[in-house]
Amino acid sequence: MMRSRTLVALAAALAMIVLTVSLGNWQLRRAQEKLLLQASWDRAGQAEPIRVAGPGLADIGRQLPVRVQLRGRLLFEHEVWLDNRQMDGQAGLMLLTPLKLADGAVVLVNRGFAPRDARDRSRLPAVARPLDEVTIEGLAVEHTARVLQLGENAPAGDGRPVLWQNLDFDAFERARGLTVARWLVQQTGGSDDGLRRNWPRFDAGIDKHRGYALQWYSLAALIAGLTLFFGMRQWRQAKLRPQRADD
Repeated sequence: MMRSRTLVALAAALAMIVLTVSLGNWQLRRAQEKLLLQASWDRAGQAEPIRVAGPGLADIGRQLPVRVQLRGRLLFEHEVWLDNRQMDGQAGLMLLTPLKLADGAVVLVNRGFAPRDARDRSRLPAVARPLDEVTIEGLAVEHTARVLQLGENAPAGDGRPVLWQNLDFDAFERARGLTVARWLVQQTGGSDDGLRRNWPRFDAGIDKHRGYALQWYSLAALIAGLTLFFGMRQWRQAKLRPQRADD
């Protein structure tokens, strides 16, 4: 009976060791995938920009992230502010403005960050709005970072500045009556318009997966150590039993 319980306990310990080591290996594989993703973002941030016109918008959407250069007119009457954003340790807003290219295609541009007015939170930041054609350079990305959203975005079209918590492309199109590309440009350079563009380096979360892997491997080592400890103790006790019986 004792032998059967020992074998069952040993089998369970081995199964747990195999499981925890497998989970650690999986986390390391995820870390390697994230390492490749991190490298692609780093390369994109340092690459020469691709000049993009309307016919190339779909191709850009399949290459994200990628540095791009576009020329057109900013449609300030359709801009949207994103609330509850941070940059350089300050709370503020991000300004999204559609850019209309020469052929009529429209791409959303994240023009940058502006801090909140500490004395009057209802007051929006003052920024420059060039009326002539502009050349926008930046990183084409899939989306803006999302924040915890309570409730729905405020409706547009009542003449007031549009202040949203998160960007939704479909909602933007319905609110503004524009068809936009399903990606946007995170603008870089040109910091004389009242907006900051100190974009943080993209973090793929590699260290998180490595930390999880270390935890799983540590648990496997702990299980192995405890199994060895209790197994050796039981083995010693088994060796001593016949001697006590002879006494």
